[in-house]
Amino acid sequence: MSVEESPRSGVQETARQEIVLGTRGSELALAQTRMVEEALARTRPLVKVATEIIRTRGDHEHVAPSELDRTKGRKGIFTAELERALMEKRIDVAVHSAKDLSSEMDNALTITAVLPRGAVEDLLLRKSTAHAPIATIATGSVRRQRQTRWSNPAARVVGLRGNVPTRLRKFIESDWDAIILARAGLERLGFLPPEFEFEGQKLFAEILPPENFLSAGGQGIIALQTRAADWVA
Repeated sequence: MSVEESPRSGVQETARQEIVLGTRGSELALAQTRMVEEALARTRPLVKVATEIIRTRGDHEHVAPSELDRTKGRKGIFTAELERALMEKRIDVAVHSAKDLSSEMDNALTITAVLPRGAVEDLLLRKSTAHAPIATIATGSVRRQRQTRWSNPAARVVGLRGNVPTRLRKFIESDWDAIILARAGLERLGFLPPEFEFEGQKLFAEILPPENFLSAGGQGIIALQTRAADWVA
């Protein structure tokens, strides 16, 4: 259910006149939080909205495998600190990329609403339109790495970490032939396929076929998480 449709969008307008949104500080996270603010302004115009930026473990350049939860892997490294802030009542709504959420969450928390889903596809980015054989592809996702090896076994697959601008910058400065990023994140930052410019470099985007590159669960969805107790009648 979207924010526009949901009576449980994280705000009880008659009960309170201000809410605090919790978000990561990356450009994409802030862009997505602005989308939430705009949706709330349309549906709850009397409510004042504030934003609290919270740094998560995933915002660090590198998280060692030994630091990850054995059952969740990288799931949760972008969300745990936001959920803690919710539990401690430092924020009222946590704004998440749904694909970052674990499939199970604390019973004290709930997904109250989502924004209309964005694009679900992954994009292959190149520095030229020449469709030469791809020798090296960079991606940080284990899912994308395995799908790339399956669809292009001759290619060398290397890791890629950081937020979207950082990944684009690393690509420009590297000798890699291509990188893979989520279409929704790029579009929310104003980088629209089939081509766009980043820091003076023109990049060309190709939508990867979903039969070979299945998107992550929740990809393209912005989810609003709140305390379950806030909605007990």
